[in-house]
Amino acid sequence: MLDCPNPPPVTVVLDPYDDVVHTRAALASHAPQHGRLTVHPTPGTDAALALAYDVLAALGKPVPLAGYRPLDPGPAWLIAAAWILATPITHLTLLRAHLLTPHRFRDLLTLRRRTGVRLILVCHHRAMRAFLERELRQVEHSIAEASALLPEAEPASLERQASRAGRPLANRWISLPALTTLRPSTTQPALAGVPRRWRRTRTSSLR
Repeated sequence: MLDCPNPPPVTVVLDPYDDVVHTRAALASHAPQHGRLTVHPTPGTDAALALAYDVLAALGKPVPLAGYRPLDPGPAWLIAAAWILATPITHLTLLRAHLLTPHRFRDLLTLRRRTGVRLILVCHHRAMRAFLERELRQVEHSIAEASALLPEAEPASLERQASRAGRPLANRWISLPALTTLRPSTTQPALAGVPRRWRRTRTSSLR
């Protein structure tokens, strides 16, 4: 598989208070037909194979894969890359990125290199994990505050907007104006593509 020689910078979004409004905004931006993929990782596992399956599920592809060794994550990541290249996906937003492990982060960087996708990591924590800070020093990246992306957003006001529009937060997540807030460093339903079991999971329980 060919590699992208100059993949886009990684964007790290800090959501220090794990605000459900920001999670809703990221989920509402999920629109594969318009190039945006939002992945909500399966809770309770740090397996590389599970994250590859999460990406495939967000793409609307069936998992688990048949015909491959059950615990080998390589084929799943290759197939995920192939589907991203075959579709108009340009942005991949990963929620709960503060829970990433080194091997999962490296798999995501490999996916970025293979596809040229813009990788957006949402950390629902006050700071990035130490290993992630170290790894990012080797990768072109930018850091943004989630509060700057959705200023003065309140759950009550969002509910009122939802009664007037089907997707009130669509196109407001990582929009062009929001990218001006980055600090440099060296029409689908909101939950489309998210497995049903995740919809009942409280984000506060995943810290």
